[in-house]
Amino acid sequence: MRITNSYIRDNSLANMQSNMRAISETQSQISSGRRIQRTSDDPAASANVMRAGGSLRALDTYKRNITSAESRVQAEETAVNSLIDILTRVKTLAVSQASDTANSQTRAATKTEVDSLMKQAVQLGNTKFGDGYLFGGVRSQSAPFDPTQPGFAAAPPSGERLVEALASQLLKSTHNGRQVFLDSGALAAIKELSVALGADDTGKISQSSATIDASFASVQDVLGDFGARSNQLQVTSSNLDALKINLQTFESNLQDVDLEKAVTDMVSRQTAYQAAMLATSKVMGMTLTDYLR
Repeated sequence: MRITNSYIRDNSLANMQSNMRAISETQSQISSGRRIQRTSDDPAASANVMRAGGSLRALDTYKRNITSAESRVQAEETAVNSLIDILTRVKTLAVSQASDTANSQTRAATKTEVDSLMKQAVQLGNTKFGDGYLFGGVRSQSAPFDPTQPGFAAAPPSGERLVEALASQLLKSTHNGRQVFLDSGALAAIKELSVALGADDTGKISQSSATIDASFASVQDVLGDFGARSNQLQVTSSNLDALKINLQTFESNLQDVDLEKAVTDMVSRQTAYQAAMLATSKVMGMTLTDYLR
């Protein structure tokens, strides 16, 4: 094979260009902190990085769902505690007006307070949360209760709000208004006392006390369920945090550059490039005259 000056020149330039590209790639890795700059750098690792990124985005969505659910649970717990306070006051009024010291005047005045407590209870049932009603169930855009309706609602709220905490895993966040205010008998118990006070009927006022006690116990059961739901959400949230850390570590191992190795490679490539330039300059500077001297 005939070796010419042009062949040596072209081959030297090609080698130096290759060295410059290697130095440039190493500099990019160091400055960005990423080993993979393009998918072609490592197709298999790039595919795994994209899958890990998608999983991390999904985990962020699940985390937001759980945070929202925890806020709903706290809001519902506050409302139910307020309902328990109302029932406690109603029971106190029922006992006081069933005594011998009560009369028609005190019962009429007490009925006014009980009716006011009824309005407060209905308002609790119609508590707004975000852009919907906390106890609305699956129909959260409509107010659950209407005090003008015989059963306090033309269409009682039903269904429970579910949150997706993981793929195909749905958790209950809050109860609906039927469970808290109707099935417990809370609104009916307050209404019963109001009617008995209006009728000035001592016997029915005494009977309403038992009804209030039963509804109070039912609402307490609902309140006790908050602890289980809150714990479930907290455990799931902790699991998501751990899974996110694992995914981030996996993603980092795939794409983050080993800075110490990258700096060493860059120094080595710079040395090779400088040596190639020196050797090329010496070879390319030689002519036939150099040999004839």
